[in-house]
Amino acid sequence: MDGRLLKAKIVIKGMKIEEFLTKANEYGKLDRSKYYRVLRGEDEFDRSEILTISKTLDLSDNEMLDIFFKQEVS
Repeated sequence: MDGRLLKAKIVIKGMKIEEFLTKANEYGKLDRSKYYRVLRGEDEFDRSEILTISKTLDLSDNEMLDIFFKQEVS
């Protein structure tokens, strides 16, 4: 997952993290502590959380793939 790109999309939509999390919970369930665990690389979003984030930020399919399924090159 590309945490920097996710944060950038939140900012582009004119939201702060707390606003984003509040709005996301209108579409589904997104726990604040899990959000930060994922950004630290300690956890991963599940399918429903990815869909919730995508709806909240109105992400295109390509944006969703870039953020959540970007293949790392070593």
